[in-house]
Amino acid sequence: MSLIFFASDFGPGSEYVGTCHAVIAGIAPATRVIDLTHALAPFDVVGAAAVLADVVPFAPPAIAVLVVDPGVGSQRRAIALRCGRGDVLVGPDNGLLTTVAQAVGGILEARELNETRYHGVARSSTFHARDIFCPVAAHLSTGVAFECIGRVLDPAELVAPFRWRLEVSAGCVRCEVSNIDRFGNVRLSAKAEVLTTAGLDECRTFRLALSDGTASVRRVRTYDDLAHGEVGLVEDSFGWLCLVQNRASASELLRLTRGAHVELSG
Repeated sequence: MSLIFFASDFGPGSEYVGTCHAVIAGIAPATRVIDLTHALAPFDVVGAAAVLADVVPFAPPAIAVLVVDPGVGSQRRAIALRCGRGDVLVGPDNGLLTTVAQAVGGILEARELNETRYHGVARSSTFHARDIFCPVAAHLSTGVAFECIGRVLDPAELVAPFRWRLEVSAGCVRCEVSNIDRFGNVRLSAKAEVLTTAGLDECRTFRLALSDGTASVRRVRTYDDLAHGEVGLVEDSFGWLCLVQNRASASELLRLTRGAHVELSG
């Protein structure tokens, strides 16, 4: 696997991203690194898991270094997961990797990254992406066997995959905000098909119940179907229900943040 995908909350153009690229190049100069995103919300492991569980399956099976790691340097483990589709996920044991693994065939084998000969030359307690995750990924990309990078872990010992709220009953869908993108589009933890399960597939207008009030939203196909200031419900490019505005931020208008509970009814 001479291909590594890299995602983090380090920020686009960050020197942290560049340093990680440099470390990989020093170990595996022929390995190609593709940045999936470095604009994940800082410290938000749950939000990152929601995003990357959608994004990683679009990549071919490869090594993926996935880093949103507010617990860096603590007792949380550095791990790698070999997955059913053929991917190897490298990063912290905080629920991010186990959640993404579900989208690429599940966990076949887990290892703790405690074989230090495959770590970097530095030993910082605050930059494991540079000193552990990327060096291990680079060595794997050159042909080092997965079995060599550390001790076997029971997947049941790992931080469990995240679960988002979803309750479906006749005429009602209760869910939560799983992600907000840079346009202010509010992704819900419900796929479009749950509207059929709830008997709401023929509805064109929904009542949206929020923690501080209600709103009316219209189901539309795309952003341009909405008038200025109108909130719509669309099926986004990954199949999730999403609250949107036309060229404006639905999250700001509705005062919604990631993790907020919402209810849709006819």
